Amino acid sequence: MRNRKLFMSPGLEGVSEKAPIMGDFINFCSDFLPISGDFQVYVIDDRDKWGISTTASYLRDEGVVLVYGKNRALVDIMRSIAHELVHLMQDETDMLQGEIQDAGGPIEDEANAKAGEIIKLFAKSHPDRRKIYESMQHRC
Repeated sequence: MRNRKLFMSPGLEGVSEKAPIMGDFINFCSDFLPISGDFQVYVIDDRDKWGISTTASYLRDEGVVLVYGKNRALVDIMRSIAHELVHLMQDETDMLQGEIQDAGGPIEDEANAKAGEIIKLFAKSHPDRRKIYESMQHRC
């Protein structure tokens, strides 16, 4: 059995209560891709603290995915998770060699396309999962 873990930063109002569906999604991604190794997904509330400058990052050879979750819709967070898990799969299959182009190119194109496919398949797999498309409600 693979060891997959989801960690949520405490400062993610409106997102933390979505951890169960994100956990289901991570398992769905792992089975779909397939991913054979252990990994951890961190949904974070502070990019500077974690050293990322974009919405998400995969730490090569470490099995760690970092996804910024503050003030983002659930479906956007999940799409970022799927994108980075595609990179994990690419890493496991030795596709990540040398410097990787961060926009365009076969590695990023595959991650973008697969992430979109995974989101749609997950939402269609059960009526309860369609709620990932609901807009995030902002609190005043």
